[in-house]
Amino acid sequence: MSFLLAAWSLTGTVSAVEAPAKTSVKNPFEGKPEAIKEGEKIFDAKCSECHMDGTGGAGPNLTDDTWIYGGSDAEVFETISYGRKGGMPSWKSELGADNIWKVIAFIRSIAYKK
Repeated sequence: MSFLLAAWSLTGTVSAVEAPAKTSVKNPFEGKPEAIKEGEKIFDAKCSECHMDGTGGAGPNLTDDTWIYGGSDAEVFETISYGRKGGMPSWKSELGADNIWKVIAFIRSIAYKK
């Protein structure tokens, strides 16, 4: 599944380009115990100030199924990478892709399972 993105050229024109659908991207570290442990360490060091133990605080609860900007792996990756208005900083430069995926793997491991 894919969708079209508008791509701006240097001349200011817009063209459509194929991009994978956000829901089709999967976390390469999902369910891997060692990666989840690493993600937990990163979460404790970088995320717990706002998200506490994952249940929220200054930042939203990450253990439920309510996600402001979408809860797919790709959408959560985008939020962590680029930040969001209102307080969520960008972590792309500091953490890099693999560590962001590990944090997501950890978050998934603590999510409330109905």
